[in-house]
Amino acid sequence: MPYIADELVRVFVTFEVNSVLIDPTTIVFKYKNPAGTITAWTYGVDGQVVKDGVGTYRADINVNAGGTWYFRWTGTGAAQGAAQDSFVVTAANI
Repeated sequence: MPYIADELVRVFVTFEVNSVLIDPTTIVFKYKNPAGTITAWTYGVDGQVVKDGVGTYRADINVNAGGTWYFRWTGTGAAQGAAQDSFVVTAANI
C-alpha cells in the first residue's frame, strides 16, 4: 500500500558488525523526492536523524508529492556500510 502525499514517513536502519549492533563513526541519511531534489542529514549535526539505541537510527520524511521517493543510509568508521530503499507516494486527489 503506498503512502499518501502529506504523510510523515518514518524510515529505520541498523548497523551491525559480526551480528552485533554498533554505532558508526559518521551516519549520513539522504533522500530524493520525485522531482529529483536530494536532501542530506548527518547524525549529530541535523536533528532529523534520531538514535533509538546502539546501532539503531531513524528519520522522518515529510512526503509532499506523489511519485517514487528514494532514501539511503551510509555509515563510516566503526561500522562501515550502506542501505537504500524506496517507497511510492500517491498524490492527493482533493
